[in-house]
Amino acid sequence: MSFFHHFYRGHGHHGHHGDHCGRGGRHGHRHDEAGSRIEHLADRLGSRLDLNDEQREHLKTLLALLQRQRTLIKGESLLDEVKGLMAGSTLDRAAAQALVDARIQALQAAGPQLIAALGDFYDALDADQQQALRFVLRLRGRFAGRGFN
Repeated sequence: MSFFHHFYRGHGHHGHHGDHCGRGGRHGHRHDEAGSRIEHLADRLGSRLDLNDEQREHLKTLLALLQRQRTLIKGESLLDEVKGLMAGSTLDRAAAQALVDARIQALQAAGPQLIAALGDFYDALDADQQQALRFVLRLRGRFAGRGFN
């Protein structure tokens, strides 16, 4: 069976509803913890790409780093920090710039590790898996909010 046939076969009616998991969707599952969410995404993408154990570990490492970067950018306290910038009658521009600079520095510092993890994952895939991943990412772009985010 070709890899794409396997991918399409796993992308039927049930696969669509599975996209709602973790968002209070039809299955009622909540993936509140980052580790649980990473496991869930690794399982979903791993089954679609037919990953072996080593490839799944590379994927989990990549997803964990991406989650960490997302947290750095959004941060639990970002809203509070922005509210603090607007506490007075004028915006504290220096503090706003410092907030932006801190997030940019965090992204730059983690860049090499993130690129290495992405490379380790992608390079561990065979040609069919790489093609299928590109296909999944194209679908993800078309159906934003329903895929692997």
